Order: sequence, then C-alpha cells, then structure tokens
Amino acid sequence: MFNFGAKLLSVTAGFRDTAGFSPGERRRFLAEDRKETLRSARLLAVLAMVLVPLFSALDFYSHPELFKQFLILRAVCVLAVSVIIVSLRTKMFHRFYRLYAILIPMIPAICIGGMIFLIGEAGTPYYAGLTLCIVAVGFMFNWTYREALFCSASVMLIYLFSSLPSFSGELSLQSTAAFADNCLFILANGTVVTLGSLSNYRRRIREFKSRQEIRRQKTRLTAQNDELKDTLKELRETERQLIQSDKMASLGQLSAGVIHEIGNPLNFSNQALYVLRKKLQRSGTKEDYAEILSDLQDGFDRMKEIVSELREFSHSSSGANMTFPGEQCVSSALRMLAKEIEDSGVEIELNLNPGVLIAGVKNQITQVVMNLIQNAIQACEETDRKCRILINCEFAGEYHLLSVEDNGPGIHPDNSRKLFDPFFTTKDPGRGTGLGLSICYRIVEAHGGTIEVDSVPGKSSSFSILLPAFTNHRSSDIAFNLQN
Repeated sequence: MFNFGAKLLSVTAGFRDTAGFSPGERRRFLAEDRKETLRSARLLAVLAMVLVPLFSALDFYSHPELFKQFLILRAVCVLAVSVIIVSLRTKMFHRFYRLYAILIPMIPAICIGGMIFLIGEAGTPYYAGLTLCIVAVGFMFNWTYREALFCSASVMLIYLFSSLPSFSGELSLQSTAAFADNCLFILANGTVVTLGSLSNYRRRIREFKSRQEIRRQKTRLTAQNDELKDTLKELRETERQLIQSDKMASLGQLSAGVIHEIGNPLNFSNQALYVLRKKLQRSGTKEDYAEILSDLQDGFDRMKEIVSELREFSHSSSGANMTFPGEQCVSSALRMLAKEIEDSGVEIELNLNPGVLIAGVKNQITQVVMNLIQNAIQACEETDRKCRILINCEFAGEYHLLSVEDNGPGIHPDNSRKLFDPFFTTKDPGRGTGLGLSICYRIVEAHGGTIEVDSVPGKSSSFSILLPAFTNHRSSDIAFNLQN
C-alpha cells in the first residue's frame, strides 16, 4: 500500500522546478507546502462534512424514492472524510501529504458518482457536484498541474462510469445532448483548473525563490553588519589609542616646561627651609616662622597642583561627564604650557568670563585648548614681529565660545580645507603627527559643538569652539564616541 502511495505521489507531485534548489531550500519549500496543504485539508474536510449531509434536502425533493440509498452514500462519505481528519495528525500525512490533496475531493466525487449511477440518467444535474469538486477544491488546494490533470481525468472517468446504466436502453436525443453537455462542462472545468494550477504553481515557485533570495541577502547583510560593527569597534579602540598617544606626545613636548614649573617651587621651598633652619638656630620667636612656613606651603601646593593636573591630563580613563567653568580648562592649559610660553616670548591676553559653564569631559576640553594654544605658539615662531595670543571664553547667544587667536602668519587657503584631516600637517618632520586638530574636531563634535577657523594669510588665525549653552548630554554621548 505504501509503495503504491509513493508511486502515486511521484506521479502527481510534480515538483520539477525545485530541482535547482539546494537541499535546505527544498526542505523549506516542502515544509511550507505541507503546512499549507494541512490547513486546506482541514478546512475542506470540515466543509465536506457539513455540505454533504446538507445537500440531502436536494435528494428528498429530487429523488424521494432513492433518499435512503443517497443518505447511506452521504453517511459513508462523511465517515471517510472523518477518517481523513483523524489521519491528518499521523506520520502518514507528513509522508504522503500530497495524496490528501487528491483524496479529499475524490471521496465526495465518488459519492456523487454513486448517486448518478443509482439515478441511471446521464443528463442528471447531479453532475454539477462533480464540477464543484474540481473547481472549488482545485483553487483551494495548491495543486500542481499534474495533480489537477489527474483529478480532472478521474472525475471524468467517474462520470462516465456512473452513466453506464443510462446506456443500457435507448437514449433520447435530449438525454444524449445533456450527457454531451455535461461531459463538455466537466472537461472545460478540468482544463481551466489544470491551467490555473500550472500558473499558480509557477507563481509559488517564483515567490519562494524571491523569498529565498531575500533571505540570502538578509543573511549577507547581517554578516556584513556584524563585520562593520567589529570594524567600528576596532576603529574606536584605535581612535582612543590615538587620543591617548596624542596626550602622551603633548606631555613629552611639555616635559621641559614641567621640570621648570616644578623646579621653581622646589628651589623656592629649599631656600625657605634654609632660612627656617637659620632662624631655628637663632631660636627666634614663633611669629618669625609664620611667613616662611606659608611660603613653603605655597610652593608645595603649587607642585601638588601641577602634578595633579598632569596626572588628570595623562590618565586614559578620566572621561566622566561634569559641569565645570571654561576658564579652568584655559588655566590648566596655560600652566602646562608655561615653560613653552616663556621660552617663545609670546604675550598671552585673556578674556575669560567666569560664568561660562561647560558640560562635558574636562580632560578632553583642556586637551583641545592646549592643542590650539600650542599650535598658535608654534605658528608665531614663523614671524619676526611681537606675537600675541588672545584667548576668549564667553557667552555667544545659545552657545559658549572658546577661541584662540594669534597674530602669526595665518593659514594658506589651500590648507584650510584640510586642517582637520587625520595626519595632515604643515610642520617640519618630527614636530607633529597631523592628529592634533583631527582629534580636537572629534572631541568638539562629540560634545555637540563645532570648531571653526578664520584666517587672514600673513596677519592672523583664529580657532573658535562653539559649545551648546544648554548641554544636557548623557554620559554615553561623549564617552561612547571617545573613550570606548
């Protein structure tokens, strides 16, 4: 029985267009087809169990003498369909599920054929039930064209066989014409259903191929997205390392100034200690030591402040968001550049509004200010006139303005467009990596601000940082972009 079912399935399934599918795609297609067939089989089986007994009213009025026989046929039909419903849950259905697309319409067709056989009249209108089995079921099931052709031919054979009793006697011209018309209608319906099933089947194959292509593209996009995420993570890590490297490079350039800044308080403190020792030898009064001790404390406090600022500036993880006065960033930058400013002879002018509060990472804003001041100092070395650097920190409408302006040689127009490009530099080899302004741009952008350049070649240059006056950044807005 199972061998016969397998042969019948191979004849009627007709999934030839799936030959080009991969094994996985073919399994997915058959799984979808099985699911759809199961849903349709349940619906049609229920409809058959409802409609077949319901049409017994037609038997009562059309052929009351055959009502009992017809009722038995309808009961057998309902019983057979109920067996089909039960078998939908078995392994047999999953193995031979395509057969159910044929069995369900064939059971009512055989029942109707039995009724026509009992009536013994070839032109009976009961043939309409046979066409209903083809048309209604054919468009509800996902038949292949071969399955539709098989069912249509089977219905035609059922009608021809059930009409045999009517040929036992002489047929009137009217009965012959009715028989011919019925055959023609069954043939026409079968042809329409077969062609419709062929078109529907090809459409299903095209839609499935399109879904698989979309699925493959989605898989590729997911893989590319994961790759881009990994690449972005690596770039952020590289950027974090570059920021830290730029800090350390700046510290290397500041080392002479740091030594000078710490050396002065140390010398001053040593002198104070020497005087204190002399005073102690003379057993002076307590008041004599007060000023000396105060000088010592000032010297040590100054060294402590310098060391603290250097530690904060160089630390790679000092990236917490906070609100701080803008003038603090300027003061810290000037203290760390004190030696370089003194050696260059540049005059520093300050216009700092103590009411300007900046929300962000203090360490990073200090790095930006220090980089701009350092660039201004180095630019001023290229001119013979007395150099001056003006540093502003003030309100500017809806923004806070931090600007560094120098009266150096200015910037050539061809270089203005490339200032913030990574690794672009006009400095001599060994004096710059070309990362300073690029990192400044990234830091200001992460704080929700902008950095602008205004230069008059041969006269001056001005770098202006505009930060939002009402900055309620979340930590992730800055820390994610610059620290992670």
